[in-house]
Amino acid sequence: MCRLKQTIIKYFLLLFLGSTVLRAQEFLDHRASFQLTQWKFLKGDIYSGEEGGPIDTTGWRDVTVPNTYNGTDVLTKGPRYYQGVTWYRTTFVINKEPDKRYFVRFQGVCLVADVFFNGVYLGTHKGAYAAFIYEITPYIRTGKENYLCVRVDNAIRMDVAPAGTYLFPLFGGITRPVTVFTTSDLCISPLDYASSGVYIHPVSVSNKNAEVNAEVLLNYAPNDSSTTRSTEAILSTTVTDSEGNRVFKAQKNVSIKGYSTIHLFQRIDIKNPHLWNARQDPYMYTLRVSLVNSYGKELDEVDQPLGLRYFRVSHDSGLILDGKPYDLYGVCYHADLEGVGNAMTDSEYKRDFQMIYNLGAHGVRLGHDQEADTVYQLCDRYGLVVWSEIPNTPKYRRTPAYLQNCVQQLTEMIKQNYNHPSIFFWGLYNEIRINVHDLEVLNETAHRLDPSRLTTQADKYPVANDSDRHFVTDVVAWNWYFGWYLGRFDDYNTWYTDLHKEYPQLKAGLSEYGASGCISQQEENPKQPNPLGRWFPEEYQRYYHERVWSIIRNRPDIWCKFVWNMFDFSWTFVVRGARPYMNFKGLVTYDRKVKKDAFYFYKANWSDEPVLHICDRRNVDRKDPNTFVDVYTNLDKVALYLDGKLVSERQMDSPIHKIRWQHIELRPGTNYVDAIGYRNGRTFTDHCKWYYKR
Repeated sequence: MCRLKQTIIKYFLLLFLGSTVLRAQEFLDHRASFQLTQWKFLKGDIYSGEEGGPIDTTGWRDVTVPNTYNGTDVLTKGPRYYQGVTWYRTTFVINKEPDKRYFVRFQGVCLVADVFFNGVYLGTHKGAYAAFIYEITPYIRTGKENYLCVRVDNAIRMDVAPAGTYLFPLFGGITRPVTVFTTSDLCISPLDYASSGVYIHPVSVSNKNAEVNAEVLLNYAPNDSSTTRSTEAILSTTVTDSEGNRVFKAQKNVSIKGYSTIHLFQRIDIKNPHLWNARQDPYMYTLRVSLVNSYGKELDEVDQPLGLRYFRVSHDSGLILDGKPYDLYGVCYHADLEGVGNAMTDSEYKRDFQMIYNLGAHGVRLGHDQEADTVYQLCDRYGLVVWSEIPNTPKYRRTPAYLQNCVQQLTEMIKQNYNHPSIFFWGLYNEIRINVHDLEVLNETAHRLDPSRLTTQADKYPVANDSDRHFVTDVVAWNWYFGWYLGRFDDYNTWYTDLHKEYPQLKAGLSEYGASGCISQQEENPKQPNPLGRWFPEEYQRYYHERVWSIIRNRPDIWCKFVWNMFDFSWTFVVRGARPYMNFKGLVTYDRKVKKDAFYFYKANWSDEPVLHICDRRNVDRKDPNTFVDVYTNLDKVALYLDGKLVSERQMDSPIHKIRWQHIELRPGTNYVDAIGYRNGRTFTDHCKWYYKR
């Protein structure tokens, strides 16, 4: 694709995302709905928390959902942060209408939620990161206050994944939106694991023709509670292109009995389809399913994204997307923001993924859990290839109950996100010694639910006689930190070369690599730090990434290359670096305010946006008058100035987009360093100040 077309696509994509309000729960677009944002909160357990009427709220406080009660204590108390029971209560008024049904959908509650509505126990959900839903129609008090109460417990459970906090804290609370919505008594069912009730199954997709099968679940619950009553309707399936032009429409008559669910299928054929082609052209159609009764009255309507693409992973060439190799590199994303944990708003997710897009990433690994609905919608629109995984992380509990919960969370993740074209891979575990039988159960579950995508795993243990699990999923990947926790930089080449030679049947990727860097810790010419220590100079982090990327950048046989991590995040198990209970491997700081040098290194290598960045800018107080200046850039040439005097002008001919000026002499006092870059007749500048005291 020519650079002009890429620029046009990027301009309109950023304009669109910057000027619209995201409706992540797209299946609600044509339904009456409202979010429950204002709640009462109590830390601790109380017998009256579930009451379906007024209670004494002394000691309760007002909170806004999304909410976590661990936004600060994970960073002040570390492993002693609060893990236990809390209560949330809210009220709302509904004027119940005949032939209408009412549902409440929780997008995420950590870790276990017991839900009560008007004093009626609706159920328990186990798992922090998936949505769940209840129908509340029979229990509504029309025109009066209705009480929704949730008992939340984020204490570690042996039967719920993750059964530990070794890698990240469990942010207790109602951490994602809660929505009440309405349908007709005959509706496109939202009750199949809180999914849209519409599943788009690709049958055959190519550049010439796309054939998909739309599966629609219809559910009928007449208000008279009659199981013998039946009704008839017309189901319409329509596909429109991005400009709203109809490219397909079909109808069929429906007959359904009371209190039953039926599955309907509609084959869709699109000639010369416009393919979803990742960042280059993330084109999407819209599939709309409409339901009208025999009198022509609209009963229900659901929209779903339709991105047409075909892909596979080659042992030697990596990801093949729409018939061409696609270099899958990018970052891991762990939703965690200072002060709010993972109880993030849509605008905060939007900011994060705009940064990931601007970095130039081709893909994102969502580690280590199902993400918010908004995240997948952003990845669809930005053209980011997604690896989405369940929170099957240390410690793995080899019990039937734990495996059953992993199956449940995998089922929820797949069904709730089935139609997002950005998702290519379902991740089944991270860094655990799961037994082969359990992994086979998860693998079979994923393929049964979704035969169109690939399964994967992220391990930190090499292939050995006791590691048959590496041969279960479609593709595999490893979290390697050569040059940080272990080994030498050259081990990346050696390890993958030997692996491909000894196990040619494996398609192997690099699911994590990285090093910590603290912006408050600066050191000229740093040596490799102790990865368990308190000193993580930012300079070593960028040096690490320079070395690793120079080794792996031209290895298509490593099918994925994901930096751990995009942002710093809380890690309650450790005291390392400049601040306790933090992981500093991010390319951007925890508060999103500072992009580290390593961020600009990747942006210069991955992005078409102009990049000119003087490195080591935060290393202000210099001890050695004889130094060097490194600049990350993707411009044609750069001129370096010291105290207003030209040092030299150099072409950018580095394979890792770095220009170095050696033997720069600093004078006592403040030194002004300026870089001026040029590309296509345009000029770009960057500058910083260093202070040398003799």
